[in-house]
Amino acid sequence: AHRAKVEEKPEVKKAGGVYYTPTYIVEYIIQGTVGKLVEGKTPRQLGTLRVLDPACGSGSFLLGAYQYLLDYHRQWYEDHDPAKHARGKRPALYQGPGGEWRLTTGEKKRILLNNIYGVDIDRQAVEVTKLSLLLKVLEGENQETLGQQLALWRERALPDLGDNIKCGNSLIGPDYFEGQLLPDEEEMRRVNPFDWEAEFPEIMEAGGFVAVISNPPYIRIQRMKEWAPVEVELYKEQYAAASKGNYDIYVVFVERALQLLNDRGRMGYILPHKFFQAKYGEPLRELIAKGKHLGEIVHFGDQQVFAGATTYTCLLFLDKGGNKQFGYVKAHDLDAWRANGEDVESEIRADRVTEKEWNFVVGPGAALFERLSEMPVKLGDVAHVFVGTQTSADAIFVLDECHSDAGFIVGTSKVTGEEVRVDPGIVKPFLRGKDIRRYEPLSTAASLICPYVIEEADCRLLSENELSTEYPLAYSYLKAHKPELAAREKGRFRGANWFAFGYPKSMTLFQYHKIVVPDYNNVPSFAYDDAGHFYKTGYGIVLLDGVQESPLYVLGLLNTALLFQYLVQVATTLRGGYVRFWTQFLERLPIRSINFDDPMDVARHDKMVALVERMLALHNKLAAATIPADKELYQRQIEATDEEIDARVYELYGLSEEEIDVVEQPDH
Repeated sequence: AHRAKVEEKPEVKKAGGVYYTPTYIVEYIIQGTVGKLVEGKTPRQLGTLRVLDPACGSGSFLLGAYQYLLDYHRQWYEDHDPAKHARGKRPALYQGPGGEWRLTTGEKKRILLNNIYGVDIDRQAVEVTKLSLLLKVLEGENQETLGQQLALWRERALPDLGDNIKCGNSLIGPDYFEGQLLPDEEEMRRVNPFDWEAEFPEIMEAGGFVAVISNPPYIRIQRMKEWAPVEVELYKEQYAAASKGNYDIYVVFVERALQLLNDRGRMGYILPHKFFQAKYGEPLRELIAKGKHLGEIVHFGDQQVFAGATTYTCLLFLDKGGNKQFGYVKAHDLDAWRANGEDVESEIRADRVTEKEWNFVVGPGAALFERLSEMPVKLGDVAHVFVGTQTSADAIFVLDECHSDAGFIVGTSKVTGEEVRVDPGIVKPFLRGKDIRRYEPLSTAASLICPYVIEEADCRLLSENELSTEYPLAYSYLKAHKPELAAREKGRFRGANWFAFGYPKSMTLFQYHKIVVPDYNNVPSFAYDDAGHFYKTGYGIVLLDGVQESPLYVLGLLNTALLFQYLVQVATTLRGGYVRFWTQFLERLPIRSINFDDPMDVARHDKMVALVERMLALHNKLAAATIPADKELYQRQIEATDEEIDARVYELYGLSEEEIDVVEQPDH
């Protein structure tokens, strides 16, 4: 009926679409790879320069590399007796209109066929790349100039790129179907194994490619499992980088690049910097660290390179042969970096890099960061840091706008939009991230239906009989939603535990006095909880038994600019300066422990506790104040107390005046 349906491929749909690499990024990566490799070399010496994009897509990186090589060759010939290179059987130059020197079509074809290689699993992408490269061969020519050259050499205008740009799966070899007499044809087409040794025999026999450049795909395996479950497991078996946790496919492309490079080769990728700190990134960090492969990192922080996508990226350059040190560039103002190369740059020794989280600090704060990192006591040494409980059905378990009525709790259910009356003994006060703010009193109108018996050191789910007998109203409400609760997580809750939480973690810890913090914010946001609140999007901190320091002392440390600036360096950052308060980052915060045998140190501790108590009291007064003059009065006292706490912490941590300036003016 003259209609066409356009449907994205599953891998494109699940990855959130295709995002094209900006030209300035392509150019920087090519300059940092191809540019370094061709420097000072003659065209003859460049005969063995093989440039590969193993996920070439529409060919932007290969086009950029090809253009760079064309410009380099033309300039070299022009600088070395151009007339000489315009003569002979295979001239490299000719003079176009106005006398300017140009590469002949034959020379452009030679460079293309000799130096540019690409692979992509998408056949259409391969054809687009070929076409783009062929058009580049013809660029700047007209019928007259092209006709003269073809008549001279009697050869076709455009080369066959079938041996250069190929279709296949860069990550999976032909052994995928080993042992299968009649492999499924549809699966063969989808997987499309690629044999590097058979497809590029001369290059692989010579040791591999000299440059690998790309913007590899970014796809978490949870999404890949929906359309490529077998490949996901195969990558885990065949690649060290994929061996831990829920990896992202880009880490596999990094390992593959190192495998495909020859001993003097260099890789240049744009990719997420999440693997610097993520647990799944540990095997790749170890692989890179052991080989001392780091050549250069350009870290964009929370700056956004791709239009229309929120992706936190960096440029990663690796050298197969290894380095004693590498360059680290902090380009946290993308516009300034693009316009004039403004950044903070430093050289870092390769032996300082391990499989542990990568936190590279450059600029005035680097020395202070190193000193704080070397402090022996971390928050994880003195406290349990625990994530909120995950019900996997908050719309049912959490009631909003709660109030007490005749001894019962009445709240609104999100799943029905109606008021629900439940028994008071089964609910817990429930915080959301927005309810947790720095030193502020915790207040919430939300309640969590919690069908658990929580004791001092143990926790168990109520039986259905206990639930129906002791809390009949709550049971009746939950029973009405049994189908939805039982169907959670592909039916994992079918059976007697249909009303259990999805992930009831650390249930015994919520009842204790604790420090709480939301999932993320752009300022220190630690508050004190003495009312046993539960929460989901946040984290709790309970001091370990035997720790002598007061939790209020620790609260004061955590809410200072000093520890927040440290957190910014080790944590995942988001747009707008927001920082993730994740367990793995909080546990690394350096804590100034107190020597309780030293009266002066005890006095410092007690003074800090007194200041934090004053701060909490002032915030309570501010929250209760209704008169503007009173609010202004309390706010001024809060600010003065805050300054005094910061000063005490600077003294505790032994900061110099210069270091204090770094903390208070981090962008200068």
